[in-house]
Amino acid sequence: MPAQAAQKTLSPSLVPALVAHGKIAPLGRVAGTAELRLALALPLRDADGLTNLLREIYNPGSPEFHHYLTPTEFTARFGPTPADYAAVLRFAKLSGFKITATYPNRLLVDVTGKVSDVERAFHLRLNSYRHPRESRTFFAPDTAPTVDAALPLLSVSGLENYSLPHPKMALRKNFPTAKAVSRGGSGPAGSFAGNDFRKAYAPGTTLTGAGQTVGLLQFDGFYAADITNYANQMGLTNVPPITPILITNGTAYVSAPGNNNVEVALDIEMVLAMAPGVANIYVYEAPNGTPWADVLSRMANDNLVKSLSCSWGGGGPDPASEIIFQQMAAQGQTFFNASGDSAAFAGPVEFPADSPNITEVGGTTLSTDGNGNYVSETVWNWGGNQGGGGGISTSVAIPFWQLGISMATNQGSLQLRNIPDVALTADNVYLIYNNGTIGIAGGTSCAAPLWAGFNALANQQAAQLGQAPIGFLNPTLYSLARGTNSALALHDITAGNNTNSISPTNYFATTGFDLCTGWGTPTGTNLINALTTTDTLRLLPQNYFFTRALVGGPFAQTNFVLTLTNTGAASLTWSLGGATSWLAVSASGGSLAAHVATNLNLRLINPGRLPASSYIAALLITNQNLSRVQTVEVRFDLGQSIVQNGGFEIGDFTAWTLVGDTVISNLVYNVVATENDFPGIVHSGSCGAFLGEGGFLATLTQTLPTGSNQLYQLSFWLDNPAAGAGQQFIARWNGTNVFNLASPPAFAWTYFQCLVTAPVTNTALQFAVRNDANYFGLDEVSVTPVPPVTFGGANISSNQLQLVWNALAGLQYQVQFTTNLVSTNWQNLASLTAGSNTINFTDTNNLNVLRQKFYRLVLLP
Repeated sequence: MPAQAAQKTLSPSLVPALVAHGKIAPLGRVAGTAELRLALALPLRDADGLTNLLREIYNPGSPEFHHYLTPTEFTARFGPTPADYAAVLRFAKLSGFKITATYPNRLLVDVTGKVSDVERAFHLRLNSYRHPRESRTFFAPDTAPTVDAALPLLSVSGLENYSLPHPKMALRKNFPTAKAVSRGGSGPAGSFAGNDFRKAYAPGTTLTGAGQTVGLLQFDGFYAADITNYANQMGLTNVPPITPILITNGTAYVSAPGNNNVEVALDIEMVLAMAPGVANIYVYEAPNGTPWADVLSRMANDNLVKSLSCSWGGGGPDPASEIIFQQMAAQGQTFFNASGDSAAFAGPVEFPADSPNITEVGGTTLSTDGNGNYVSETVWNWGGNQGGGGGISTSVAIPFWQLGISMATNQGSLQLRNIPDVALTADNVYLIYNNGTIGIAGGTSCAAPLWAGFNALANQQAAQLGQAPIGFLNPTLYSLARGTNSALALHDITAGNNTNSISPTNYFATTGFDLCTGWGTPTGTNLINALTTTDTLRLLPQNYFFTRALVGGPFAQTNFVLTLTNTGAASLTWSLGGATSWLAVSASGGSLAAHVATNLNLRLINPGRLPASSYIAALLITNQNLSRVQTVEVRFDLGQSIVQNGGFEIGDFTAWTLVGDTVISNLVYNVVATENDFPGIVHSGSCGAFLGEGGFLATLTQTLPTGSNQLYQLSFWLDNPAAGAGQQFIARWNGTNVFNLASPPAFAWTYFQCLVTAPVTNTALQFAVRNDANYFGLDEVSVTPVPPVTFGGANISSNQLQLVWNALAGLQYQVQFTTNLVSTNWQNLASLTAGSNTINFTDTNNLNVLRQKFYRLVLLP
């Protein structure tokens, strides 16, 4: 077989789970002449730089605070280079695709192409299937798309249509003949409409959103007459322009409202009800099936709107859209997303409900008195798996602004993103849709646009004060909500749950943050005032410190300095929370006079005695005057594996480069799989690598950030279900074979390890595999730095010498001694296998027998 160029797998894989697991049989191949519309996405030029800038933009103490970028500035600093963009355009043309749209941020290229060209370009086959729950067929690839490793391509959208965007709302059945339970609203059957929302959540305010705009993401159109009729019925005057912005899906636009116009009408009406004075409502309309990134990119690049809302969901992780959410945050755009209407999450969360770069909105059932004044709220839950979406992401790490929250009673996670962030009315909501139909709606689709309208009120006040827009809400929101005065700004929802038949024990409302309604609902002017009041306690140089080291050292940095400055005209009192056992802080609180600064010293406590782990501290610095809490994140990675996705738990070969086939004559090779796919393929966790192409060596490679001349332990788990001729498994380190199995017998999961030295700062780890008869299972690949082989301490007691040193669990160490350093004759005293990261050894021989005794430590191969 001819040599192949190095390939990379695009993430996500785009293969629906039931297809990947063989739970559904294909109806046949998609016709090669059929045309697909795809969005090709490029990676950021400086992803780490953007992450750091966003921390600074939303750090009140930073000089970059609320200094937002324009789309042009964002592209210049973080967008792909013109050369990279040209390379993707060239790839598209050479693949036979027609380029239908390019974007000023250079993050996307839209194309159309024949299925035969698509299959050839991405090395896959497209099959059609009968949808298991919807009355339609869908198409999907048989394997993850791959391209040349040198091509600057991040992902491709449009290769499957299994999960189309759907509205996150529900209608009360048989309305108006069947009355909903009256909760005090002024609409039919006690429903909430028009000014009810302002009276409950923004009582007494004169803010209307004047001068502000709101943008709505939609996959359908609307009837203008429905909006006019709603406004007239509710007594809303001076209705602002409602401006559709039509997004093309290759060639098609939303030419007429479809069956989901109810969602579009609801969103517009909610914005009007909460912020009737906005200057414009922009409705970004795209045909259903248009890649999310196409719509989001238009919203970001237009930059016409600072308050955005989405009430749709569908599909899995979308790396291209996540970049655009970051662009929005960098530009000061606030994006609210309805968390869902199927109650508590059970399993993977559909896009974009667990994004860490937007504000997720849950739902409540509101009760008001006879005058429309706020009385109470509970979690929205109609039963029958209809309730406010909430829970824990299965793949998104916990964001820094969520660190340090107690999860002891709310069933939340300390490692993964918790959802939602806030909530609003999602029950008994009156609307007009479908060219004159009236109804009562429920769902977080009501809540998200209400929050976008509320945010427009806050942005109006910010503008009146000469301030920048609020921008990404969560850093400020979580800072406010952690304070002792949070009850003044937010209604804490403590009653109800979003349990369902799939998750009968998850989740329940509780005091403080929970996974039903987040921090709760707005109290009106109190929250608006808080959002537009900048914290006078400045933390510099940043709110994030990171260092890493080997077990036992050396330690490049063990001390950090955080400067606290009072930028206000009056003195303030501050306090510290969130201290940990491994980090010392020089003070736990104090007072700062006006315009005075003080240093807070942070120090790692005995880092040489800490075992290998990733240590995270969330220090909570509270400005007692404002009851505002800022989070300072400290991360210390000690002796951790430098392999990314070593357990393949992402579900694909992310961070690895595969050169080899994944399907040959309908036989699967070289894929990431689950136990249900191939019994015995997983050693731990949910996924493992299924490797072994027939006829030649396929390779799986990752370049690691090594330290020059640093010693590492390479380890992995391997199994071989069946023996056969032609089997070979090779592990290569920097091009050298360090492990080689040729025609081995069948064996169960076995742990292999060896010591390797990195000659350079970037070292290639490669597995080369051939298995004509079956496959090898590979899991838990790890490359861990080995601590220096030196004694860490010694103590003499009762003529016995106690020695201690830092070790790496599983390695074997030999203690040797001699009585004369001139002599090369060292005697073995003991051989010890490390069971943890520290070894203690006592030489029980009488030290007085010998005049002198020298010891050394040897690491055995």
